[in-house]
Amino acid sequence: MFERQLIFNNIDLFTSNSKTKFYEKIFDIIDLSSFPKYHSSKVGPTGYCLHALLRSFIVMKTEKLAK
Repeated sequence: MFERQLIFNNIDLFTSNSKTKFYEKIFDIIDLSSFPKYHSSKVGPTGYCLHALLRSFIVMKTEKLAK
């Protein structure tokens, strides 16, 4: 169990490939400042981060993932 935690704590294992660098470049270029980070809600939770959802949508379409 401890070995798994050490692997997951080493972020270089997940960020060293070329796809990650490709998406980092794309997301550095995209300006999301005019796009709200969360829905404005007077009642209930704020929900998911809209910036993260937009980024995941871009990755889905680029990688041709259906779900």
